[in-house]
Amino acid sequence: MQFKDKVAVVTGAASGIGKAVVQMFVSEGAKVVLADINEQGIMSFEKELRAKGVDATAVPTDVTKLEAVKDLIAKAVQKHGRIDVLHNNAGIILPNDIDVIDYKDVDRQIHINLYGIIYGTKEVVPLMKKQGFGHIVNTASLAGVVPEPGSAIYSATKFAIRGFDLAVRLELIDTGVGISTLLPDSVDTPQLHYEATHGGSPMSFLDKPQTAEAVAQAVKKAILKNKVEVYVPHSQGIIARLALMWPWVMPLLWPTLKKSGAKNLEKRLKAQDRR
Repeated sequence: MQFKDKVAVVTGAASGIGKAVVQMFVSEGAKVVLADINEQGIMSFEKELRAKGVDATAVPTDVTKLEAVKDLIAKAVQKHGRIDVLHNNAGIILPNDIDVIDYKDVDRQIHINLYGIIYGTKEVVPLMKKQGFGHIVNTASLAGVVPEPGSAIYSATKFAIRGFDLAVRLELIDTGVGISTLLPDSVDTPQLHYEATHGGSPMSFLDKPQTAEAVAQAVKKAILKNKVEVYVPHSQGIIARLALMWPWVMPLLWPTLKKSGAKNLEKRLKAQDRR
């Protein structure tokens, strides 16, 4: 097992991608530190894992608070003496057009999606450089490559994560520390359900959503192969990057994409109503 006895810290671990990533690490024999603002969810997950004999530690964490992130890293090191992997995964989307979105929703997305990742990365890099090893995975999104109308602030945070990671990766050359950006298409998680029922962008519903387990496998690949970026699915990453080589293409495609996504969203909502 590739991660046997490694120490993995995962934020946003109570549900969705984060929970699936924790389960992937556990299946590989890793020791896990679970972080999430959802204290009840994270403590319940810890209890579930410990009942199976897993070395799991829950640390309720608000990633928008620097002191909370410092505390998370300190507690992981205090217990295990090192951190082999940090997956900064906590994130949120609050869809709305730019002319009507409330500033509190702007701030929330920027602080959770971007500051949370910057805080986690900045706090763990000195430790990993001192160790001479370690890997950071930061969750962005395909919306960090292709603009997502109706969720412009979310998209902006994900574009920012990608640029941040690419720059930090260059800073870490020859240190033994790696950093990878995770860029999934829509994933079947509570966040996608929230988008569907709160005016989410049609761009989020163009294709069948990925499973959180498939994304977790991409995280594994990113670490083991020290990938700069991993796209889920890989094919969508190729299409997205090609499209954005010519930014003028998107305004031409948008009416068709909007219509297709809206149609798929309508089908999803009808299916949910029948359950």
